[in-house]
Amino acid sequence: MIARTQDRLFAACGIAFVALELGGVAIGGKTHHLTVASSATQVARALAKPAGTVSWVGGYLELLSFGFFLAFAVWASGKLGGGTPGQIARAAATSYAVLSVASLAVIDAIAYRAGHGIGVQLGRALVSVNGALYVGSWFLFAFFLIATGASAIGSARRRLGWSAIGIALFTLLGTAVSVTGVGQFGILLFFAWIVWASISLGRRTRVAAGAAALAWPAADITANPRPRP
Repeated sequence: MIARTQDRLFAACGIAFVALELGGVAIGGKTHHLTVASSATQVARALAKPAGTVSWVGGYLELLSFGFFLAFAVWASGKLGGGTPGQIARAAATSYAVLSVASLAVIDAIAYRAGHGIGVQLGRALVSVNGALYVGSWFLFAFFLIATGASAIGSARRRLGWSAIGIALFTLLGTAVSVTGVGQFGILLFFAWIVWASISLGRRTRVAAGAAALAWPAADITANPRPRP
């Protein structure tokens, strides 16, 4: 019962990560939506007024989401067998979270200075730093997916494993093609995989437990067959 509750809790962490991350991005405000492709006019407009309360709520939700991601990542790597692939997955997940939080810290610094005299040139420089950190995090979640995918294949969860590896390869290739175009889709596929993995790994435990309960009486019958009349 305790193991089942823990599985449900950590599976919920994976889903919470995606929900909080997407929710934070949605309400993050103008400064949180600046990218390296933003024009000088767009940057100037975003920096003209102080960031509102809703923008700070969005930033807070994004920061909070990575705590849930780390909980999910450590649990998922353990559920899939651990070992060397699990250690690589945990290291990549931790690095991904650290780099992502650093990226958010930069964009929050821009939001803090917005409306308080920050120049367009400095603003664009900080946006570029944020973009570089953000793109760098794509490589780390791709490595996490490759390691986790290898563990999943080894534990007979082939669809989950091959899909993780496929998303990782798409992300790496897409990033090489365009960081402002096709590369952006990798993160969305990653979020979709996290939700699928959370549901799949949380459900598998219940199926396995049910199968074990059904197999127990059969084992008793085999070990202690009834005497023939």
